[in-house]
Amino acid sequence: MRNGNWTCCRLMDNDEREAHLAYLQAQADGPVEGFELRERSLGKALACAVAGLSLAALGAWLMALAVQFAPQAGSGVTWLLAGFGLGLAVPGLAALACAAVLYRRQGKLALSVTADTLCFANAQAPTPLHAFDGFEIEQGYFSTRLIFSVSASSRAPALAPACFKALAAPDAVAVAGGLRVRLWLCTPVVGGRRLALQELVDLLYAYLQAAQARHTLAQLFPGVARLGETAR
Repeated sequence: MRNGNWTCCRLMDNDEREAHLAYLQAQADGPVEGFELRERSLGKALACAVAGLSLAALGAWLMALAVQFAPQAGSGVTWLLAGFGLGLAVPGLAALACAAVLYRRQGKLALSVTADTLCFANAQAPTPLHAFDGFEIEQGYFSTRLIFSVSASSRAPALAPACFKALAAPDAVAVAGGLRVRLWLCTPVVGGRRLALQELVDLLYAYLQAAQARHTLAQLFPGVARLGETAR
């Protein structure tokens, strides 16, 4: 004798399974073509250069005045002029150094994304997109920070160690014990076009969501995943 309750539960399980499969298949149909995210920093480099030159020139002029009028003026005035001059010249030189760094970063590759992988500029190899379970984007006035969270079952990508020269390139850095990967850049650009914050969020989310759906399909429905890979 067939148990009606067991049959009902089995039908419900099959319906839920089919609904889950349909949902994953819909999410897996994401972007196919990859893209490269590059940095645009020329405008900020020019701004730093103008500010640095102005401060350095003003500081040098004040120190020259201090030297020129040292015999006639008192020591207090001389030291005051020299102090103000040095106080302006040092930030000016720092701004010029910052301008040089930003100029070198212009057009540099920050990360490249395909349908299934993400590769940071200083990574030794691409990382599967499903290795990340989310990301955050923090946009400030001068820069944009991208923070990727590594899933518990994955490992952070192998990155070249950060050094002083890394300031001249948008290199990523592993933080929080390798649980997160962070990089910052001035202005994100894809295909020569500047991306607004929401555009960047939508773009990365579409790739990440599709890759995670395909990974889940491969784990729960391996036969269906193989058919999808063949079709792609």
